[in-house]
Amino acid sequence: MKNPHRPALLLALLLAATLPVQAQTAVPAAPKVPAKPASAPELALKIEHDITTLSADGITRNVRYAERLVRQGDQVWLARVLPPNAHEEAEHAAGAKSHKHMDVAAAARWVQRAPDGTLRVRLVNAHDKLAVDVPQADWANAGFDGQWASALHLLDPARVARMTPLARPAPTGSKWVESRNGQMTVRVLWDDKGQYPRRVESSHARGTSRSVTVATPEALPKPLPWDRLQGYAQKEYSDLLD
Repeated sequence: MKNPHRPALLLALLLAATLPVQAQTAVPAAPKVPAKPASAPELALKIEHDITTLSADGITRNVRYAERLVRQGDQVWLARVLPPNAHEEAEHAAGAKSHKHMDVAAAARWVQRAPDGTLRVRLVNAHDKLAVDVPQADWANAGFDGQWASALHLLDPARVARMTPLARPAPTGSKWVESRNGQMTVRVLWDDKGQYPRRVESSHARGTSRSVTVATPEALPKPLPWDRLQGYAQKEYSDLLD
């Protein structure tokens, strides 16, 4: 059960950031983000994505969507922002009680880390009041690359630290860094205190693709999303496969 509605934009940027980098306008290296921060401050974000591609047949496609992220301690919750009545939940819920097709795009993704580092990934569907455990083999179908740092920070701070600092004005406590891979350029406005990317810009030199991701802090929701699950049924991911 693949998820075609959650483009792996941030994962692609992570991969780009691990490659050798070049900078057009660089400044002396700033203090790097620790490879393994002791902790990340609690945070709530609204994340807005704007992706434009130009195909070989001359057609321009634009995709826009938003998500909300909540992190506290060893838990991270990521949920799509859906307009009221814009999603046909009833269609996806059709079928016998023992075999329903979960709409992965509409489900929240809940990642927990145990003291020993073990990760647990669940999809949570508020409409059906259902929490589904996702085995590691199917994490990619839930939009998770298996890296706790990616879930916690959106971009792994260790990889951001290997990008090249830029002489580009940034808000206090933040910095711009850049990574290049062939004709692809990725620029990140990194918030050192909050440990997350405020803005990520990606572009191809030929103009065939461009993306912008903007993360805006919000107040932590009360109660926290994982504290609202009383009465939710628990299922295994395999129970939902077609």
